[in-house]
Amino acid sequence: MAQNVGRRGGTWFYRLDLPPGPDGRRHQKRVSGFRTEREARNALANASVAKAEGRLRHTQAKTFGDLTSEWLIAVGPNRKLTTMSNYRFIVDTYLTPRIGTVRLDRLSAPLIQQLYVDLRSGGRRDGRSLSGTQVRNIHRVLHNVLSYAQHMGYLVLNPADRVERPRDDTEERPVYTPEQVRVLLETAKADRLHALWYLAISTGLRRSELAGLKWEDIDLSGSQPVLLVRRTRTMADNRVVDSTPKTRAGRRTIVLDQGTVTLLVEHRELMVSEAKQRGDAHTPDYVFVDELGEPYIPIRLTLLLHGLQRRADLPQLTLHDMRHTSATVALLAGVHPKVVSERHGHASTQITLDRYSHVIESMQVAAAQSIDRFLSSDR
Repeated sequence: MAQNVGRRGGTWFYRLDLPPGPDGRRHQKRVSGFRTEREARNALANASVAKAEGRLRHTQAKTFGDLTSEWLIAVGPNRKLTTMSNYRFIVDTYLTPRIGTVRLDRLSAPLIQQLYVDLRSGGRRDGRSLSGTQVRNIHRVLHNVLSYAQHMGYLVLNPADRVERPRDDTEERPVYTPEQVRVLLETAKADRLHALWYLAISTGLRRSELAGLKWEDIDLSGSQPVLLVRRTRTMADNRVVDSTPKTRAGRRTIVLDQGTVTLLVEHRELMVSEAKQRGDAHTPDYVFVDELGEPYIPIRLTLLLHGLQRRADLPQLTLHDMRHTSATVALLAGVHPKVVSERHGHASTQITLDRYSHVIESMQVAAAQSIDRFLSSDR
């Protein structure tokens, strides 16, 4: 070879001889898109090590589309159906239509960076822009796909490691004030699902957790009533899927307050009465079911909530927003952030502190006043 590292246009590249293929012919690997000569030489050194260890060899040229098909099959057995549904949506909607035909050895960091720019400026199907948070989620999937290629020996380096990651620009979700919560729960007293709406506020359960809750998950008979979060009911590929929480933090035990216990007891009596009227031999296993005794499709719970909000003359919030409302109310009520984190199934207390920093800041004022009253008691 005339040279192993060179420059073409505004970027650097490297070339490396690979072991002969099955046909005995000589093959080369050429990777471009490096910003500096040092980056190219470092990548060449890593590729040389991979070649010596047998991890880098000549294979039939793969496109990114070929890789994603292989990756989805490989990771499928270790992922939940909802996760795989999300993966396929991102791959089919945002990635393969744009870079599916690009060969892996030509998938460079500048090309990926331009992909993110294009997605931010007009990545939606209707031509409108995607948020930074949406593009960041796409980046995570793309990075996972290319990491798989790296582990399989198709790539020496992951080009997604060298791009400027999209910024998470998630806007602060709307929540109800304590007064609006009281109005909602007062209106809910006449609602068949009064216990569900109260439970959503008192525990912060996710929509999927409310829809999947069964009576066997609730113990109301002990000295300390508890609710076990160990199943979910979600939508994946246009069908309902009963599953388990994704994370260890999501599988949790929640101590119930007396108000919630009272409403759940009343709700169970209502469900027993409705089952008898239908002629059913048993009460439904699920806590929240429709008038026919069938567990709710998750989206219907959202629609029912919106109907309740209209009757209460309140702004329309989703059940996910109600979860944020629950955490906000708990913090304002003086519940320790670590306890809020555990009850809401956050992976760490830091997530709670970051997500509700605005609430924590407002609590500082009350804390300062309490400290002042304590210290000034002897003045």
